[in-house]
Amino acid sequence: MSQDETRPFVSDDPEMQAAIMTAKTSLGQFLQAFMRPSKEQRAFLIKAVFVEGEQAEHIWLADLSFVGGIPRGVVANEPALPGMRFKQSVEIEPSQITDWMYVEDGYLVGGYTTRLIRQRMSPEERRDFDANAPFKIREVA
Repeated sequence: MSQDETRPFVSDDPEMQAAIMTAKTSLGQFLQAFMRPSKEQRAFLIKAVFVEGEQAEHIWLADLSFVGGIPRGVVANEPALPGMRFKQSVEIEPSQITDWMYVEDGYLVGGYTTRLIRQRMSPEERRDFDANAPFKIREVA
């Protein structure tokens, strides 16, 4: 599995809901780093949920802007939703944000849903993910 491959989960998954809540409550950390990044910080992304009919998808956004208080970004992976496309520019409501991440000194910061998805992978999938991810993940003891 590549790091941007879609992984389904049920909307009432308690671990995923906890990861999303952690991301939402720590969003200030992301915004502080985004507004004044150090030279070691790069690759700022936000994940937002988009809904079309009965379908919902959590999609990573890059090339972020918060000008005028309206979060904007560009779809950073190939979405499954029929009404969205890779590199499409979108505006989002803050309530749509379900995760955030950036890379600092080569390591993932944030990425709470990504960490959970990785944790749930088989050892083989995890090795493949780690070998192809553009960041390293510090293991939490």
